[in-house]
Amino acid sequence: MLTHAEFMAMRRFPALDGLRAVAAVIVVVSHFAGPKWTWLSGWVGVYIFFVLSGFLITTLLLREQSTRGGISLKSFYLRRVFRILPPYLVILGFIVLFCWLRGEFHSREFPTALPYYLTFFNEFLPEANPTGPDNFFSGSWTLGIEEKFYLFWPALMVVVGVAAVKRRIAVAVTALAAMVLLVPFTGGWVMDYSLTLLYESTVHYAILLIGALLAILMHNERSFALIAPFTHPFAAVPIVTAFVALHVNMTDLWASTRNNLWLLLGYAVLVAFLLITLVSRGPVRWLLSTAPMRFVGDRSYSLYLIQGVAHFIVVLTIPRFAVNGTATAVVVVVVSLLMADLVYRWFEQPAIALGRKIIANGRQRAEQSRPTPSAEPAPVPVG
Repeated sequence: MLTHAEFMAMRRFPALDGLRAVAAVIVVVSHFAGPKWTWLSGWVGVYIFFVLSGFLITTLLLREQSTRGGISLKSFYLRRVFRILPPYLVILGFIVLFCWLRGEFHSREFPTALPYYLTFFNEFLPEANPTGPDNFFSGSWTLGIEEKFYLFWPALMVVVGVAAVKRRIAVAVTALAAMVLLVPFTGGWVMDYSLTLLYESTVHYAILLIGALLAILMHNERSFALIAPFTHPFAAVPIVTAFVALHVNMTDLWASTRNNLWLLLGYAVLVAFLLITLVSRGPVRWLLSTAPMRFVGDRSYSLYLIQGVAHFIVVLTIPRFAVNGTATAVVVVVVSLLMADLVYRWFEQPAIALGRKIIANGRQRAEQSRPTPSAEPAPVPVG
């Protein structure tokens, strides 16, 4: 089994990069592979991303709190800005320019869409423009949700401070319960096939908080003991089996339950258990930690955002791929990955490095500005 000390010593979780790769690829496949691949339930890949984000962001915050005695919101927000905005704006800008040059800027209703995309209220665009045409960026609705989580959750963690683990758990559970209780007021539990209602539901924040709660439990040594049995290599067998069984049946269950959101919460809980196995030793962790998986995982963010315009370019170049099918999905995944690799090398990595440099320089200036302890004053002569 994995020990708490071993978990805390991990600087990276390479298998989670591999899981991110799987999530991104199955999302693309679900969009362009046709009905033969509905069993893959690629659409739920975004919920894998949500649990991953909640877990990784909270782990980062807790470790900063432990090592530095507190959380720097300024540093956190700078990291997020330099991590998220450059690829996001580059890809959005490319799509807008592409459509402008084709004379489709207005026909694809970008004047309506851009205010939502530029303010990260992406998930509210379908309600404002329910009959809007495809503009190749509609998948960015998930970014609107994640950005709001990034804005408020770290601030809440600062308010909690270096509190006892029980208080941290209580805050996470309370926030999770609040998001669940708000579901009836943000669309209801049964979506009845309405994407507009689904996008605006608070269930997504509950799913993010499931990942956050897992991070809190694994960070503390006492609560890690509750997790430890699931880190045994043998525990991976029932966990992975249950996850795969639910995943490949999600599309049918989603349809037969009229889109009941409890199904997504159950799926998110299984993803959380899957994360435990992926940070533990075993063949699944090894497989998802291989170089090809990490290569795709590192580029998964841009891959996810660029898939729509990549498909359009593929169809323009080879019209027979206008019909969705296995070959179309494979070609779109490859082209999306090539385009994402360019964004990753030319924009994403340089921006992340710049953000780190700015944060490091800020910390250095702060340390230099601190007053140094003065020497003991000389005694004042008397008489």
